Amino acid sequence: MSDAAPPRTASPGDVCLISGATGFIGGRLAQRLVADGYRVRGLARASSDTSALEAFEIEVAVGDLTDPSSLAAAAKGCRYLFHCGALVSDWATVEEIRRVNVEGTRNLLEASVAASVERVVHFSTTDVYGHPGRRVDETYVAQRFANWYAETKLAAEAEVRRAGEADRLEAVILRPATVYGPGSKDVIGEIARALRNGSMLLLDRGRAIAGLCYVDNLIDAAVLALRSGAAPGQAFNVSDGLDVSWRKFTDDLAAGLGCSPARWSMPYAIANAIGASLEHGYRLLRRTAHLSTPPLLSRQAVQVLGKDQDFANQKLRATLGWEPRVDYEGGLEATVAWLRG
Repeated sequence: MSDAAPPRTASPGDVCLISGATGFIGGRLAQRLVADGYRVRGLARASSDTSALEAFEIEVAVGDLTDPSSLAAAAKGCRYLFHCGALVSDWATVEEIRRVNVEGTRNLLEASVAASVERVVHFSTTDVYGHPGRRVDETYVAQRFANWYAETKLAAEAEVRRAGEADRLEAVILRPATVYGPGSKDVIGEIARALRNGSMLLLDRGRAIAGLCYVDNLIDAAVLALRSGAAPGQAFNVSDGLDVSWRKFTDDLAAGLGCSPARWSMPYAIANAIGASLEHGYRLLRRTAHLSTPPLLSRQAVQVLGKDQDFANQKLRATLGWEPRVDYEGGLEATVAWLRG
């Protein structure tokens, strides 16, 4: 696609389909697009709680990434697609993760092409870099991965690129770092719970850069990716560019919540070995005892907490004119207010 394409503006007839619309990021995006004048359709599984979408008068399309027939109906009449849906898991089998993240992405892209969707904004992750522990930009290519989730997200990006090249679908890839903010139950909610009950574990005393991205700054990037003529065919890191460490972030959260800071720390190498053992043991227990709780520690969590999450955002700034609208203090204040509420 040509970078000379004109910027887009919203019109009442523009329908945006959002996969993962009942999740933290997808839900926030849906609300923003409605506020900007778009019609929004949220893809949700039959078992999902869609009350938050319905409160904003967002149309709900019941479907599943692994069911192509349901996706055809969901994509019909849509001009744009935001693909936020994925299986994020430290311990599911590779077959389970691939079925959703790779095959599911392919299914959704095929349904979108058949429905004449013009542009897709695909939410990937900085995990595709394999956690090198140093500053990297979009040109970095990972040589190895320690978890299947990251592998499947990189494979999903390949599906998006293929659709962009073969089917003339305008494709944009966003790679968010650690997204935080009100509504982040699976990350910030778990950290807050651990701080409150005194079980929060840091690695190497929390020295690693957390790679934070406030959720509304990510949503700003997604809207720019939708509207910019320079975005198609590109991948962008989305990180606020802060040098905030996990120690500072958890200390600041603890202070805001009125509880003690994290007391426990473990060397990275020991934690990584324990995480690998727990992953294998939990997968075995899951098959034999139908265990439903996640492992206490995983290699994915160890890498995020123990290696610098330092991702350059210059390309996003230069190409799309993005700037982090919400600074660290503002993002932390809003997050703590949500946690206290």
